[in-house]
Amino acid sequence: MREPEDEAAFDAFFADAWGRLVSQAYLLTGNRETAQALPQEAFLRAWKRWRKVITYDSPETWTRKVLHNLCIESWRRQRLEARHAGVSRTEVVEERSHDHELVEAMKSLPGPQARALLLHDGLGFTVADTARELEVPDGTVKSWLSRGRGVVKDRMRSSQERTR
Repeated sequence: MREPEDEAAFDAFFADAWGRLVSQAYLLTGNRETAQALPQEAFLRAWKRWRKVITYDSPETWTRKVLHNLCIESWRRQRLEARHAGVSRTEVVEERSHDHELVEAMKSLPGPQARALLLHDGLGFTVADTARELEVPDGTVKSWLSRGRGVVKDRMRSSQERTR
């Protein structure tokens, strides 16, 4: 049975973090519906484990990690669905609007690189804060940022050249 203090603490956490997590989900998926649904699932998972999650230094960090994993699962599911429907990845990307080019470029990155770019470049975390959140050394974050930015830049350039 949940205590009223648990509910109040979770409600405050939810109210504080909801907007940030929805924004992050949108940056990672490019889809407004998905950007609402995936944070709901992440919060539900946090609630189910709330007694443990509240003891962490940052419940939001734990919930954000769950959210990012859900976004990556969503990317994989979309690719599989497109493949089963006989649609090539190129056709899927070309159907997307120009606004989604960045999202598509981010989807091409390995999960940790995408998370590092989102946290550092998208949300303004420092390298040290990003490393702490991802539980890796600062040098690893710097490497991921460098490689990730290169891939995103190349993908964006290629996408723009195809539309000319």
